[in-house]
Parts: sequence; C-alpha cells; structure tokens
Amino acid sequence: MSYLKKISFLSLLFIAACFPKEDAIEPIIRLNESVSLDAGPYKNTVAFYSLDKAEVIAEASPLDWDFYIDEDVIRLNYFRSMRVALFTESWAKLEDTVGLQFRFLTYDNDLDLSQWELAENQIYVVDYGIDNAGNTMGLTSVKFERTPNGMKIWYNALGSDFELVEEISSTSFYYNLREKKTLDLPTELEYDLAFGKYTDLVTVDNITEDYLIYGTIQSRTLAYAVNEAFADVKQDKFDVIRLMEKKDVIGWDWKNFNRPKNAYEIVDNRTYLVMSNAGYRFKLRFVNFYNTAGQSGHPTFEWELL
Repeated sequence: MSYLKKISFLSLLFIAACFPKEDAIEPIIRLNESVSLDAGPYKNTVAFYSLDKAEVIAEASPLDWDFYIDEDVIRLNYFRSMRVALFTESWAKLEDTVGLQFRFLTYDNDLDLSQWELAENQIYVVDYGIDNAGNTMGLTSVKFERTPNGMKIWYNALGSDFELVEEISSTSFYYNLREKKTLDLPTELEYDLAFGKYTDLVTVDNITEDYLIYGTIQSRTLAYAVNEAFADVKQDKFDVIRLMEKKDVIGWDWKNFNRPKNAYEIVDNRTYLVMSNAGYRFKLRFVNFYNTAGQSGHPTFEWELL
C-alpha cells in the first residue's frame, strides 16, 4: 500500500469513527506491530489476541474451563487436549468406556460440525484431558440442550443411576463443569487469534501420531498461508477466495524442530493472510519461538495492516 493510500485509509477510518456503531470493534490505527508472548512456566498460558485492537486482550489457564458456548457453537477446550466419545444409547446403559472411540476432534469431526464442536442433544463421554503435571483429570458424560434463555447442561458420572443438570442463563460463556461456574473470557467474536498448546496429528520421522504442540487457533477469523517472503506480500495479493474457516490454518507448522541443533527453527517465507473479525486485512509471520533466556514456547510474530 502506497503512503498516500495509507493516509487516505486512515482518514476514512477517522471519518467513520464519527458515526455511531452497534457493538463494533474499533480497530486501533496501527499499520504494523511486533508481538512477543510469554507462555508461562508450563508453556501452557492461553493468550487471546485481537488484531483489531492490536493487543492481548486476555490470558487464562486452560485448566480454568471445559467448554466454550455461544449462540452458534458448543466447543471443547482444545487447549487442554480434551477428548470425547459419542454415545448413541441411553444414559442407563452407560456404565464404562468399553467399546467407545475417543477423538480430539482436531481434524476428524463430523462434516456438519466445525473443529472441536459438539452437537446439541447428544450424549458424549468426555475425557477432561491433562493438568500441568501431565496427570489425567477424569471422565464424565454430558449433553447440551439449548433453552430460550441459554443452555441446560446435563451430566452423569459413568455408572451413576441418574443425571444432573446445570442451567445457565447466558448465550455466550465459558463453563467449568467440574466446579459448576462460568468464566468471563473473550468470545470468538471478541478476539482473532488464540495461542497455546493443543493436540494435533503430526508426522515425525515418518511416524504419524497425535502430538501435543504449541500453536495458533483462529476464532471466527479467516486465513490462508502462502510460501512467500513477508515483504513481498502486498495488498493486491490478498485473495478472499482462498480464505479458510478452518480454525488451525495458522496452527503450529510455522516452526520446525531441528534435531541436530535440538532447537526449533522458524520456517522461511511462511506468510499468513488474515481477515479479522472486523473485516480488516492483515499479513502475519512468526520471527521467533524463544524468549531472551533461550526458552521455547514464547513466540514472537509481526503483522501489517494491508
């Protein structure tokens, strides 16, 4: 974008800001930004980042919540590597996990559901995932039922004779079923990118398995990747047709592990084209995965408004 075009763009944004908006996110007028994240002592802190506000708007421990729910989706907390198994019979017949097929839903969810999304009015057996020490957090079974005012969450300990229910009068919330409480964290319309550890199907030394990796998950933000140098990607190369709803387009493979060096390396010339929740166009790349102490899990990325 030329200097004159950028000045004109900023002027238009200033003029538009004079008119009232309905709950719109007001983007901060910045053309570029470099961002360094601290993943915490367990490399497990989840950071919610807004491109439109140009800041980390919240941080949280993945142990804090089990499910994310809004008007459109019911989603597992993928930042704790939770798994579910579909159970198609009545709760009275659910006594153990024999014969159940557990899935992370990272890449193999049903065609009519997005990644990590659960269906309404369906019984799932839920593996709560692992804590910071790598210990398993147990199992439950759960079913979600929408109401005019929010959500009913039915749950049942495996082998129990009856179901319990929690009713939440809200349409958008994070929920900790273990402690029966909601959390005030950014909804998928309030942030663009979330950074943390999750499980994905990874091929290492010709062996493909589920691995715990650190990566980037989009909210409702759309993106696609190009193997081009960051400086060479200009506004006229932004192709809206290539934008993908897949939540892990950015994902984790902007870095590789170099075994001889025993260190992660940033992939050269990997640039992401991103359309934010507010509809603005950005290019983004990663430049580091280490902090000043040489510890991994602390990415630095930079973006530019196109």
